[in-house]
Amino acid sequence: MACPPSRSRSASRAGKRSNTSRKSSNGLIARLLRPLVGKAAIAAYSAAAAAGSFALAPQLEGARHWAREKTQHWLQAQPLVRDAAHWQEDQQTRWANWQDDLLRLARQSRQSARPSSGSHGTGGGASQPTAPKGQASNKPPGVSDSFAQCAEQLPASAPLGLANVGASWMPVALCSDGFAVLYSGLSKTPIVTIERLNRHRLQHAAGQERTDRFYADARLRSAYKADLSDYQGSGYDRGHMAAAANQSTQVGMAQSFALSNMVPQDPTNNRKIWSKLEADVRKYAQRASGNVFVYTGPLFDSGAHTIGRNQVWVPSHLYKLVYDEQQQRAWAWVLPNDANATLGPPMSYASFVERTGRNFLPHLR
Repeated sequence: MACPPSRSRSASRAGKRSNTSRKSSNGLIARLLRPLVGKAAIAAYSAAAAAGSFALAPQLEGARHWAREKTQHWLQAQPLVRDAAHWQEDQQTRWANWQDDLLRLARQSRQSARPSSGSHGTGGGASQPTAPKGQASNKPPGVSDSFAQCAEQLPASAPLGLANVGASWMPVALCSDGFAVLYSGLSKTPIVTIERLNRHRLQHAAGQERTDRFYADARLRSAYKADLSDYQGSGYDRGHMAAAANQSTQVGMAQSFALSNMVPQDPTNNRKIWSKLEADVRKYAQRASGNVFVYTGPLFDSGAHTIGRNQVWVPSHLYKLVYDEQQQRAWAWVLPNDANATLGPPMSYASFVERTGRNFLPHLR
C-alpha cells in the first residue's frame, strides 16, 4: 500500500516561522491597542460617573439630609439621650438661678455696708427694700415681665402684658425680632402671638430662606417648656402661631422655629386650610396702606388632652385676629384644630371677644 508523501523538514520549518510571525504581529498589535482601549474605557467610565454624579447630586443630598434627620430624631427619642437633655436643661436652669441668688446676695451686702445718708451723715436714711427670698429664682432666666423690648410689635393703643391673663396660666413675655409671644408655662404653648405686618416688611420676608430647624426655647425653665420629643410620634405637627413666612430677617426666621411659638396642630389643618389663611392675611397686609397687627393663638376646651413627657396641651381650636390700624377695624377666624376645618367668612371683633373671651383691642368695643 502506498504511503502518503511526507513533508520535508524545510517545509515544516517554513510553516512554523509563518505561524510565529503571525503571532508576533498579532501580539504587537494587541500590545499597542491595549493601552489605547484601556484609556478610552477609563475616560468613558469617568465621564459616565461624572454625569451620573451630577444628575444624582440633588437626590444624594436629599438622602443625606433625610438620613441626618432620621438619625437625630431616633437619638432624641432614646430614653438615655432624652433624660440627658432634660438633665442638662435642669442644670442650666439651676446655674442661672444660682447666679441670680448670688447677685441678690451681693446687692444686699453692698446695701447693708453702705453708710446711711442724712444731714451731716447722722440721719437714718430709709433702707432699700429687698426682693423676697426665692423670687429671683421663680423668674425664668432671659425673659422680662413685659413686652418693652418688642413694643413695636404691638399697637400703641392696645399694649399687652402678663396681667391680660390670669396667673394660673403661668404667663411669660417673650420678645423676638419679628413677633411677641405671651406664653403659658401651664399649657407649654403660646396664649397669643402678635406680629406687625406691612408692605415693606413682607417684601423683605419674601427673600428669606425657611430653616425648618425646630428647637426648645432656652429662655424658659424646663418646667415651663416643651421639647422636641413631646411632638415625636404624637400625630401632630409643630404648628407655627407667628408664621415663618412673615419673618423679614434671618434671626426672626430662626426664632419662629422655637417651640415657644408652636402648638400641636392637626397635620392636614396646618398644611392646607391654615396655610391658606396665613397667605390670605399676607396678601391683605401687602395691599394695606399702613400697619396690620395679627394676633394668633390656641383655644382649649375643657378636657383637652396632652402630648409628650411635658404634657403639652392640644388646642381644640385656633384663632387669627387681624387689626388694620389705619382703618381702625378688626376681624377674626376661629377654626377647629382638625382635618375637616373650612375657611368661611370672618367674624366681627365683638363676636370674637364673645367666642374666645380675649379682648386684645378694648378701644374697639
